[in-house]
Amino acid sequence: MDVRSSDRKLRRALNTWDLLFLSLGGIIGSGWLFAAYGAAFVAGPAAIYSWIIGGVIILFIALVYAELGSMIPRSGAIVRYGNYTHGGFAGFMLGWAYFLSAVSVPAIEAEAVITVASTWTKPYGLILVETSGVLSLIGILLAGLLMLGFFFLNYFGIRIMGKTNTGMTWWKLVIPVGTVILLLFVGFHASNFNITYKGDNGFNPFGFGAVFQAVAISGIVFSFLGFRQAVDYAGEAATPKKSVPIATIFSVIIGVVLYVGLQVGFLGQIDWSSLGVAPGNWAAFSSSYYGSGTFPAAIQKLHDAPFPILASAAGLVPLTYLLYADAFVSPSGTLNVYLGTSVRTLYGIGTIGGVPKSLIKIMEKTRIPFIPLLASLIIGYVFFLPFPSWYKLVGFITSATVFTYIVGGPSLRVLRKHAPELHRPFKLPGSSIIAPIAFIGASLVVYWSGWPLDGYLAIGIFIGLLVYAVFVAYMDVPKIFNRQNYRSGVWVPVYVVVIVIMSYIGEYGQNYVPFPWDVIMVAVVALIFYFWATASGYRTGDIDTMVKEGTQYLDAEDAVVKKPVGAGGGEK
Repeated sequence: MDVRSSDRKLRRALNTWDLLFLSLGGIIGSGWLFAAYGAAFVAGPAAIYSWIIGGVIILFIALVYAELGSMIPRSGAIVRYGNYTHGGFAGFMLGWAYFLSAVSVPAIEAEAVITVASTWTKPYGLILVETSGVLSLIGILLAGLLMLGFFFLNYFGIRIMGKTNTGMTWWKLVIPVGTVILLLFVGFHASNFNITYKGDNGFNPFGFGAVFQAVAISGIVFSFLGFRQAVDYAGEAATPKKSVPIATIFSVIIGVVLYVGLQVGFLGQIDWSSLGVAPGNWAAFSSSYYGSGTFPAAIQKLHDAPFPILASAAGLVPLTYLLYADAFVSPSGTLNVYLGTSVRTLYGIGTIGGVPKSLIKIMEKTRIPFIPLLASLIIGYVFFLPFPSWYKLVGFITSATVFTYIVGGPSLRVLRKHAPELHRPFKLPGSSIIAPIAFIGASLVVYWSGWPLDGYLAIGIFIGLLVYAVFVAYMDVPKIFNRQNYRSGVWVPVYVVVIVIMSYIGEYGQNYVPFPWDVIMVAVVALIFYFWATASGYRTGDIDTMVKEGTQYLDAEDAVVKKPVGAGGGEK
């Protein structure tokens, strides 16, 4: 099936609010339930810095994709930009990594729902979460059934899915905002922010190395990754030229304000005596703190349902029940969004020729690609096996997703140089500065994920090459690794190897290069690869086709545009 024919068949039914709430629906998911807890035991009160740092990094990345998404709105677009500017080799490797991250999110959101549900079922003898914090067999089975339910919701099409998400996201926004307000004014312990434990720095007990690592492994960047929904669903937006930049940028800004408030509220609500923990001993929230790898009962409850337990301790009984209800709604809503995202990601890979053509076939009735939907459900189930808990899976997802964002800055600059005639409804000011900052920021987040997690990511990415080889050998897949594509995309696998090496020798590996020299090392290396990636880009055939046929936009506003592409969008 022709790619442009498939793109045209997608239903363009999402307005600006729908896109904004898709992004917010991705941002306000299980992260708001668990990330504040995870960040606290990694960085203590200085986790507030971690949220700000993570938010700023993601905002720079989002600014880059705001221009790209409004300029070339396509479903699954994030996996397609690398192909548009660096050819099939880079496009497939980055797309595969992105798919690994997207397809694993429904599993983590389902795990979040079951984890909170375990606090209700445990008194009745139904164990959904083991004392080590991982799901039991029955917990995994229930999480799988939850994913199956949202499979059917996505099956019935983008209009139902999008409107359902908008309603759920209003709930998901109101409850956390109300929680912040109440936790800041009822039973708040301001002294928690400067308690010293065994002579450490009260506010920053573990140092800035821990502050940076919390950005990657505790769920902070993971929580902000939802901004990408506006870009990934752009091909089904009614007015993407206007909607994509608004949804992309404002969802991140709202998310930063909300999550900083939640972290402050969490830290200030800790009652050390009720937990049986020495004041200021933030490390006690981690299972690794205990030799048995299991939690004491009071910590276990806080681990499984942080904000409901804190609200109950503060005497906020109505809020407690609302939070338990939201613990089902927020992750479920995000599961709904990300199942759709993984579908569009696999569809995007199909459009660049990296997987069988059947993956881009659109169902006539519901206007969705069914085979990617089914494949996303099945592959998502696999992630329950190696990562059977929220805290174990979040670092992998963060590292895999942010790695794929490194191509955004180079792609923007390549298109500014080689396709200046493409119309840019949102033209990023100062892109020559912001693009490399976004590249460096993404590289640092991947590095902060640490060893051996980055090693697992590299293995997952290179497995993608084997998958592609099988498709070429046995299925109807065009060979996209030609000489030009290889020259333009070879920097991607080289960078994967280099990041793994830096992860191994840096502070979060063998510590041969301690903080802050490791940060300087990664920033310098990232800048070198940024210039390599930018210099290796070129004007691909896909861009030529868009310009010649006038098919830059395929939305409701400009339905199958046949007029010449607007000028004036080039670099000045």
